[in-house]
Amino acid sequence: MIIPDFYPHFCCKAGDCRHTCCKGWEIDIDDDTAAYYQELQGPLGETVRSHIEKGEDAWHFILTKDESCPFLRTDGLCRLIREGGEDLLCDICRLHPRFFEVVTDKGGSERELGGVGLACEAACELLLKERTPLYFFDSDDPSAAWTLSDLLTSLGYTLQADSLTYKPDTSKKGTDRLLTVLTETEPIDDAWTASLTALTKERPTEDSLQASLRKDRPLYQRIYDYIFYRQLENFAGNPLEVLSRYAGRSTDFIALTAAASGDLSEALRRWSEQIEYDMDNVRLLQEAVLTGRL
Repeated sequence: MIIPDFYPHFCCKAGDCRHTCCKGWEIDIDDDTAAYYQELQGPLGETVRSHIEKGEDAWHFILTKDESCPFLRTDGLCRLIREGGEDLLCDICRLHPRFFEVVTDKGGSERELGGVGLACEAACELLLKERTPLYFFDSDDPSAAWTLSDLLTSLGYTLQADSLTYKPDTSKKGTDRLLTVLTETEPIDDAWTASLTALTKERPTEDSLQASLRKDRPLYQRIYDYIFYRQLENFAGNPLEVLSRYAGRSTDFIALTAAASGDLSEALRRWSEQIEYDMDNVRLLQEAVLTGRL
């Protein structure tokens, strides 16, 4: 499996996480774990069964009134793990925020890409921890490291190296078009809509945005590279230039919100939460690139 250089260092922040993934998301339970829960003995088994239900497509946990998992403790830890160990977790809880995609190279061979989603604050912090170029390597042979360009070449893609250099568009016209498209996305919550409205009314000046980009240029290139890598499978039917544009304009938006808030890691996390975790929103931006709106 191909993985980014920071993947081996990933570890859930558990109770130290400010944005728990155990709240605000519907948590589906895979069939094997659901069957295991039905046979789980003792008081914990009875409690589990009283907090799950079967929907049209799958079993899931019955969220609390504040949309939290019923087993999320007030200290941010998981009651299931604390009382029964990690073996009690369903697949999504065990694997999140990791992702695994299969891409087919130009020779017809399948390659698996792995990583961690940037809706997780720990993943964002790891990506932004270094200011060096982002590298990828085979999990079975960590001695051979590839840049994004090297990786694409190994997959049989042809793209000018210059096309993989992040080139920000800080112009007023470019920012206006970007915000217009982003307001069309399905909002994850009211705060997302409010932040877009605020940016539309009052945004960082072009000079302050350029200064922020210059200061953290290596970090924005890492962000661009990782967004590109993350969407390789989803953009497989398009020219790589389309994906390059998607990654570039997404990085522009992250830079804009970071300049406004002063918090790059959170700007990155919120973008990912809103866009990458809703494929309809990814497709909307993809279509905007294809039609020349972005």
